[in-house]
Amino acid sequence: MGTATKTSVLPVKDLQKAFLQAVLEKDAAFMQNNVHENFVFSSPRAAVLNKEGFIKHFALNPDLGFDIFHSSEEQVIIIDHTGVVNCLLQVRPLAQKEFWERVTFTFVSDGQQWWILAMHATFLP
Repeated sequence: MGTATKTSVLPVKDLQKAFLQAVLEKDAAFMQNNVHENFVFSSPRAAVLNKEGFIKHFALNPDLGFDIFHSSEEQVIIIDHTGVVNCLLQVRPLAQKEFWERVTFTFVSDGQQWWILAMHATFLP
């Protein structure tokens, strides 16, 4: 069984924050360079997208933009080369009412870099 460490918490948390900022800014280069090839996104409406689908149909979709995409209450767990960040996500699509989600990110490390492997979101009532 792996051992939990605190030494890698900041890079994972920083990557999670940078990922959310990249979605806000529609930063394709960030997505290509930091999202794992086997990435899976499970939306609050139960849609499942791979890396290509997430980037094309969500992150870079010109019809989908956000005023706010901000996380708080992050809980970080690192065990060996796997990281998990669970957070509360405040979302406000452009010119729409805001809503809240509970989101879990999964990260993997190849020893050189952390990669975003999965993102699972659930609406909060």
